[in-house]
Amino acid sequence: MDYRELAAKQHGFLLHNQLTEEEYNEAVETGFIITPPLDDEQALMEYVHYTELTMLPEYGDIADKYYQEWLIAFPTIPPEERQPTPYFAGKKALKMHRFLTGWSTAPSLVITPPQLMPHINKEFGYTYVMDENISPDDWVLVDDIPLENIIPAMRKYYEYADMDDYEWCVNMVSSARQRGYSQDEIAWAVEPAAGVWYNYKTGKRPTNGKELLELFSEQ
Repeated sequence: MDYRELAAKQHGFLLHNQLTEEEYNEAVETGFIITPPLDDEQALMEYVHYTELTMLPEYGDIADKYYQEWLIAFPTIPPEERQPTPYFAGKKALKMHRFLTGWSTAPSLVITPPQLMPHINKEFGYTYVMDENISPDDWVLVDDIPLENIIPAMRKYYEYADMDDYEWCVNMVSSARQRGYSQDEIAWAVEPAAGVWYNYKTGKRPTNGKELLELFSEQ
């Protein structure tokens, strides 16, 4: 597979080590590798090459941005060598699943196998969580991006919920119901935030996920 085909599979991006020196020179001379117009995008060229197939942020979909970030999380490991695959988790996964997450303080999580830990990008602001037992049941591909399944991603999100996140958390429960998740599944997901809010009438705080869902329904 030549580098043009490879870029087409990777939302237009290429990691530096996916090109030989000869290929890089050719790609620059022919205009296949480009320089994006925005300064912050130019800074990311430290990790990935932009090509004429890359949709720039002002025109591209969020999937292009997140796929780029998934590449940059391990800038020396090509996708085909990421076994078992690292995946986005928690808030970042929910955003790619098209949930509204608000301004939660939840970190940007990447779940990664131990063998990839030496290759993480420490400069890009991710919180890496090592898991020795990643399985295909833990994640799903959305627009070529490995994402944590919705219910465990929600649970990680609710671990960081505070008083100001109330409306976002209620909306997320509604979205999960619309996607067919059961009351028990959602109750398990929201349980870490059980004691964050209280009932204005009784002054009592929920002690588990089911009581929190009842509070959401009442208020």
